[in-house]
Amino acid sequence: MTSAWNGEHLLEALRTASRDLERHAASLNALNVFPVPDGDTGTNMALTLSSALRDIAPHPSCGVVAERVGYWATMRGRGNSGIILSQILRGVAAALAGHHLMSGRELAAALAHGSARAYEAVLRPVEGTMLTVIRCAGEAAQRAIAAGEASVIAVLDAAVREARAAVMRTPQLLATLREAGVVDAGGQGLLVLLEALLRYARGETGESPTPAVPPAAIISDHADSAGYCTSFVIHQATASLDSIRRVFAALGDSLVVAGDQALIKVHLHTLRPGDALNQALEFGALDQIEVVNMDLQRAARHADARLPDLRPDSLSTEFVETHTAPGIIALASGAGYAAILRDLGADLVWETTTPPTVDEWRAAFERLPQRAIIVLPNDPQAAATAQAAARQAARRVAVAPTTSPPHGIAALLALNFQADIDQNIRAMTAAVEHVRVIAFDWQQGDMSETPAEATQDAYNVCYTLRQLGAGEAEIAALYYSQGVNVAQAEMLAETIRAAFPALHVDMHASGQPGCDIIIALE
Repeated sequence: MTSAWNGEHLLEALRTASRDLERHAASLNALNVFPVPDGDTGTNMALTLSSALRDIAPHPSCGVVAERVGYWATMRGRGNSGIILSQILRGVAAALAGHHLMSGRELAAALAHGSARAYEAVLRPVEGTMLTVIRCAGEAAQRAIAAGEASVIAVLDAAVREARAAVMRTPQLLATLREAGVVDAGGQGLLVLLEALLRYARGETGESPTPAVPPAAIISDHADSAGYCTSFVIHQATASLDSIRRVFAALGDSLVVAGDQALIKVHLHTLRPGDALNQALEFGALDQIEVVNMDLQRAARHADARLPDLRPDSLSTEFVETHTAPGIIALASGAGYAAILRDLGADLVWETTTPPTVDEWRAAFERLPQRAIIVLPNDPQAAATAQAAARQAARRVAVAPTTSPPHGIAALLALNFQADIDQNIRAMTAAVEHVRVIAFDWQQGDMSETPAEATQDAYNVCYTLRQLGAGEAEIAALYYSQGVNVAQAEMLAETIRAAFPALHVDMHASGQPGCDIIIALE
């Protein structure tokens, strides 16, 4: 392996680390006792990294790859450990900005910057956790550079050796770990990641060893409520990070607030997630909302049993009687759209390219237990049949004015977990009215014929976007269908970014059949 990495090396190394985290997720979960024994540290770290890498195409620049990984890790980070990992990756990206290649010197600076960014994100940093491990690894990397070691391999070797020692010291620093007889799960996860990077640098193909899990009583029996692990992203926040930290510090613990005012990721453990989400709405538009009941997680692990299946066709009568928030049914014309709608909290996502009939809609209504249902038809024809079915339904059904999947995504971002159906429909309608959706059919302007023609087509798209007010918009979400390859979509996104420097451009694979690109402006 070369003594310095380009962007393609970095991306493949991170994919190697992602595979290792997925392999070891269960053993890392078993180590999880801090801050609560919810048994999901390994899963959260693995999902954060894998989802960050999901839509990233190879690029020759380390700085470009690192920036995209850091952004998507922040957007899709899960749980306390996943969000701290995302901030390490964002710190790495900041250090590598503008660097085409990464030598050992750049790597050492990136690890140190990642550590600083992670500590800044946590309201009350605790030693004996993954924060300690990344700090020690970064310090060891910098000592290696000071000693004259300049290769990526040498710096990673120093970082891994110190990270391994730091993991073994975590029980000495944190009584919770010492009493359970385990090392810190997040720290061990970082060690798995760093070891994978080192093996890639050396050209080795073996897996990192599975961490040993002592047969200690890892799961706590105490009756105190752990509450809900609640996380979300705030776009274009109207307050500073410090102000937002102070507000959410009063609503729960295990608080992590990371990013900048354009994109803030918040994670906290709280007994009242609805209060936290409603408060967050005061600061800006929400995205990537996730609420997990940690008491159920802990009870399931203690009973050595799976959580009950809560899919719409298997919900209990007790759940039907107590769950009062409106149910959400969303139509998706492709697998990519479906995944986003599920992530945003839709109860039932109906993946189809054919508008449902009135009878099919009525059957879908019966699959949900809630007394009130909101439908996101995301298609003009489907909206018409949904309206007809809603008039015949035995319960309250409201159809939101969403005529495309991006409209449905905007509507879900406006969902208020504690508001009634009428309030939510008003909020969703207002959100949809702020989104301009434009579709381009590449079969008409065949972007793939030659590079010159492709560039011209992209400029034509930019001209259309300018006419529709892209210069005043803040966000452009670019959805590319099955007939458009990643390279084409990436080229178009880069052209849009160059034409509108203030516009934040996201790329998503919609999975929709055909050769179209849909752009949503907000």
